[in-house]
Amino acid sequence: MPVAMLQPGDAEEAEGDDDAQSEDAAISDEGYGDPNESGEYPKPKPKNPCAESHKKLFYLNDFSYLEDPDYHGHCLGDQLKLMPLGIYRDWGTLDIGGQERLQYKHEIGMGNAVAPPGQTRFQDTSFDLFLNRTRLYTNWQATKQTRAYCEFHYASINRDNGTYNPRVFENNFGDFLNLFVDHSWDDGVWTARVGRQELVYGAERLVSITDWQNSRRTFEGAMLLYEDGPWSVDTFYTSFVPVLANDLDKADWQQPFYGTYAVYTESPNNTLDLYYLGYDNRHPGAITSDFSLHTFGSRLFRTLEEGWMFETEAGVQLGRQSGLGKNQKAGYATVGLGRKYADNDLQPQIWGYLDYASGNDGGDDWTRYNQLFPWSHRYLGFIDAVQRSNIFSPNIQLTAKPKDTNWEFLAWMYYFRAAERGDIVPAITATETQNLTSADLGEELDLIAKYTFGPRSNILFGYSHFWRGNKITAPHDADFTYVQWELNF
Repeated sequence: MPVAMLQPGDAEEAEGDDDAQSEDAAISDEGYGDPNESGEYPKPKPKNPCAESHKKLFYLNDFSYLEDPDYHGHCLGDQLKLMPLGIYRDWGTLDIGGQERLQYKHEIGMGNAVAPPGQTRFQDTSFDLFLNRTRLYTNWQATKQTRAYCEFHYASINRDNGTYNPRVFENNFGDFLNLFVDHSWDDGVWTARVGRQELVYGAERLVSITDWQNSRRTFEGAMLLYEDGPWSVDTFYTSFVPVLANDLDKADWQQPFYGTYAVYTESPNNTLDLYYLGYDNRHPGAITSDFSLHTFGSRLFRTLEEGWMFETEAGVQLGRQSGLGKNQKAGYATVGLGRKYADNDLQPQIWGYLDYASGNDGGDDWTRYNQLFPWSHRYLGFIDAVQRSNIFSPNIQLTAKPKDTNWEFLAWMYYFRAAERGDIVPAITATETQNLTSADLGEELDLIAKYTFGPRSNILFGYSHFWRGNKITAPHDADFTYVQWELNF
């Protein structure tokens, strides 16, 4: 994935890359033994397996390296993995682990004040916020085919002396992110899963866990997975699980989310996604509820010659807006061209993107695109003032991972313009008042620096600034400064 190198909350994807180490240091850190009598080291592994074990979805974690007789290293939490149940593993194995994450955020003009000006952005607001998130999981692999997985989390935020009104996903005082059983057959080609489960697909422009949020997104229902050769196909019927801070979260059966997502992988850097996603909201209302949407799309990612890369994703969205008495006819598209310079000591990558999602044109049909359940903080600015809806945005991204260091860097610059000037550009939460005679929403710069302490711990520093355009009628720009520490175990 071309933008996975350094995103807020995406620490696990960039952890533990040992490219910057010498061969001797890499072998020593990975625990593959001392030199033999001739002074030669055993053949090194390409990366520390400790660093590669934790995945974006913890129920996909892989600790198989612990069964490698040539592995003699250790990482925090490894002693709690692949624990035998029964004298001869009669009851399978058990993994126990989790994650601790701490955040400090300084927000200026990003809204959510208790008193006026209230929730909207680009007003005279300033907050210092401290967030905590703890995740704990158990994975019981009862047999080679059958397992039960449970993941619990706790999330909290301070209220800055009672002046800050927490966003709906910032407090969740103990709940289940995942709670399911699955069973596979035909040598793992088919798997059936039932229960609460997180969903992540493709580049996460449509379906994501939104890891930056203090409470990750989850769903509840059933899924059938197929994986054979270059093809993997997931077919699912679930319902969205909204966050209830002071109660156990419950699936909202009036918001079913369902579909089929197919991936063809010719090689790790040549991938084609094809998908259909259905989303209904049966609650009474208009625009944000009482609709039935059907999204058809595809994504292509290719690595070309001489370090060039290409990505495109696009689709159409049909259905009905019952609360408005209109049909839904909308669309979206992303095109990106990038290049990596692997021989340069800074190992830079540069990408140019063009993002588009239709707005409402005021005609007989409703033409504003609904972004579904994306990783909204990953794209279109970290200040979260822009949804993938009624937007036209050329943007450029530069990342670097200097050799012989534990640092990574990102700079991302956006220009935001309404696709339809007579329609609003929705924000992630409360949308500010907008000038419907202007299309110029503004520009945003995002900067990130990340330092990796070890294979399972890192710290992230970030700063973002949004220069508001003529479409935003509020009087101030917005600034966002943050520090995040994360530890997996």
